[in-house]
Amino acid sequence: MGTTVLAKLVAKEKDVLGYITYVFECLDVDVAKDSRYIMCTRYPNWNHRNIELDEVGYLNFIEVKAGVDTWFDGNKMIPYAYNGVQFIKFIHKPRSKNYEYVM
Repeated sequence: MGTTVLAKLVAKEKDVLGYITYVFECLDVDVAKDSRYIMCTRYPNWNHRNIELDEVGYLNFIEVKAGVDTWFDGNKMIPYAYNGVQFIKFIHKPRSKNYEYVM
Protein backbone atom coordinates (compact mmCIF):
# COMPACT_ATOMS: atom_id res chain seq x y z
CA MET A 1 0.00 0.00 0.00
CA GLY A 2 1.02 3.60 0.18
CA THR A 3 1.71 6.12 -2.54
CA THR A 4 4.21 5.87 -5.38
CA VAL A 5 5.50 8.90 -7.31
CA LEU A 6 8.28 9.70 -9.75
CA ALA A 7 10.81 11.74 -7.77
CA LYS A 8 14.40 12.99 -7.58
CA LEU A 9 16.44 12.97 -4.35
CA VAL A 10 17.58 16.53 -3.57
CA ALA A 11 18.73 16.24 0.08
CA LYS A 12 19.30 13.68 2.82
CA GLU A 13 20.37 13.70 6.44
CA LYS A 14 21.18 10.93 8.92
CA ASP A 15 20.79 11.53 12.65
CA VAL A 16 22.70 9.94 15.55
CA LEU A 17 19.97 7.33 16.07
CA GLY A 18 20.23 6.09 12.46
CA TYR A 19 17.07 7.68 11.07
CA ILE A 20 17.56 9.04 7.53
CA THR A 21 15.44 11.96 6.37
CA TYR A 22 15.10 12.30 2.61
CA VAL A 23 13.78 15.25 0.63
CA PHE A 24 12.55 14.30 -2.83
CA GLU A 25 11.45 16.68 -5.56
CA CYS A 26 8.19 15.36 -6.95
CA LEU A 27 8.39 14.95 -10.74
CA ASP A 28 4.81 13.69 -10.99
CA VAL A 29 3.02 16.77 -12.39
CA ASP A 30 -0.39 16.00 -10.85
CA VAL A 31 1.06 15.35 -7.39
CA ALA A 32 3.47 18.31 -7.56
CA LYS A 33 0.48 20.67 -7.80
CA ASP A 34 -0.23 19.92 -4.13
CA SER A 35 3.37 19.61 -2.93
CA ARG A 36 6.58 20.09 -4.89
CA TYR A 37 8.67 18.25 -2.28
CA ILE A 38 8.17 15.10 -0.24
CA MET A 39 10.09 14.73 3.02
CA CYS A 40 10.08 11.21 4.41
CA THR A 41 11.94 9.23 7.06
CA ARG A 42 13.68 5.89 6.68
CA TYR A 43 13.76 4.03 9.99
CA PRO A 44 17.08 2.62 11.31
CA ASN A 45 16.02 -1.03 10.93
CA TRP A 46 14.84 -0.53 7.33
CA ASN A 47 17.23 -2.28 4.94
CA HIS A 48 17.61 -0.44 1.66
CA ARG A 49 20.49 0.47 -0.63
CA ASN A 50 22.07 3.93 -0.51
CA ILE A 51 20.28 6.52 -2.67
CA GLU A 52 22.50 9.12 -4.35
CA LEU A 53 21.65 12.82 -4.63
CA ASP A 54 20.00 13.70 -7.98
CA GLU A 55 18.97 10.05 -8.48
CA VAL A 56 15.59 9.78 -10.23
CA GLY A 57 13.21 6.93 -9.59
CA TYR A 58 9.96 5.72 -8.11
CA LEU A 59 9.43 6.58 -4.44
CA ASN A 60 6.97 4.58 -2.35
CA PHE A 61 5.91 6.04 1.00
CA ILE A 62 3.06 6.02 3.51
CA GLU A 63 1.62 8.78 5.65
CA VAL A 64 1.54 7.91 9.36
CA LYS A 65 -1.16 9.44 11.60
CA ALA A 66 -0.42 9.78 15.30
CA GLY A 67 -2.83 7.87 17.53
CA VAL A 68 -4.45 6.16 14.53
CA ASP A 69 -1.72 4.09 12.86
CA THR A 70 0.21 1.49 14.86
CA TRP A 71 3.51 -0.40 14.84
CA PHE A 72 4.42 -3.77 16.37
CA ASP A 73 7.02 -3.66 19.17
CA GLY A 74 7.46 -7.45 19.27
CA ASN A 75 4.64 -7.98 21.75
CA LYS A 76 1.78 -5.65 20.92
CA MET A 77 0.61 -2.94 18.55
CA ILE A 78 1.66 0.56 19.64
CA PRO A 79 0.07 3.77 18.28
CA TYR A 80 2.50 6.19 16.65
CA ALA A 81 3.14 9.28 18.80
CA TYR A 82 3.77 11.66 15.88
CA ASN A 83 2.47 12.32 12.38
CA GLY A 84 4.98 11.68 9.64
CA VAL A 85 5.80 10.24 6.24
CA GLN A 86 7.52 6.84 6.26
CA PHE A 87 9.92 5.84 3.48
CA ILE A 88 9.10 2.38 2.10
CA LYS A 89 11.12 1.86 -1.09
CA PHE A 90 12.89 3.64 -3.94
CA ILE A 91 13.43 2.05 -7.36
CA HIS A 92 15.88 3.72 -9.73
CA LYS A 93 14.35 4.76 -13.06
CA PRO A 94 16.46 3.32 -15.87
CA ARG A 95 17.69 5.75 -18.45
CA SER A 96 16.22 5.34 -21.90
CA LYS A 97 18.24 3.12 -24.17
CA ASN A 98 20.02 5.07 -26.85
CA TYR A 99 21.02 2.90 -29.73
CA GLU A 100 23.69 3.89 -32.20
CA TYR A 101 23.42 2.37 -35.65
CA VAL A 102 26.48 2.16 -37.87
CA MET A 103 25.92 1.47 -41.55
